[in-house]
Amino acid sequence: MTDRPLLYNAAYGPLNLAALRNAPCQMSLGERLFLYSLVYASRPAHYCEIGTAQGGSALIAQSALFDVGNHDSRMSLIDIRFDLDKQALQMLERRAVFHEGPSTQMLPEATKTAPIDFLLIDGDHTHEGALRDIEMAVGLVAPGAHVLIHDAYTPPIAAAIAKAASDPAWIDVGLVVRHGNDLNDAPLEDGPWKGQPNIWGGMHHLRRR
Repeated sequence: MTDRPLLYNAAYGPLNLAALRNAPCQMSLGERLFLYSLVYASRPAHYCEIGTAQGGSALIAQSALFDVGNHDSRMSLIDIRFDLDKQALQMLERRAVFHEGPSTQMLPEATKTAPIDFLLIDGDHTHEGALRDIEMAVGLVAPGAHVLIHDAYTPPIAAAIAKAASDPAWIDVGLVVRHGNDLNDAPLEDGPWKGQPNIWGGMHHLRRR
């Protein structure tokens, strides 16, 4: 990642925005737009995500990389168990390497191919799991890397972000997508967040110093 101008020929033709609406992922339109826009604007050399599931966010990121003409960039996708249909697999395997297993093992493995300069964290949604992934990332991503954490409104994840972001190695850009979803009217029943609304969605942005 560099803060120097990324010079390229902007005339790459029309943008392929179909993935923003059609990609199979549990993201609001605002979250999809932000992910696409940040990947398009930053043109990462190595995009990585924890929590690929059906591949929706990866398809959005891949579309952004293609649209900006960044055809040599790498993609590393991590999930404990992928749930990709045939079409998504065929589209992603052109560029992506699939790492199936726990993030504690797979993220260090992904860094062996090239420094990671863009990381989406959308995997373990427990407080402990989210905190582990963010704290692990600080020692593995490249200086200047963008890190997005999905479901930042979920109370256990929000608490994990607040704790991890206090590390001076992070620049805390903040909550960048304020679209939340109340998927369950019942409040949380367990842990220190008992009684709080069970809200999902939202995207938080950290950047590695």
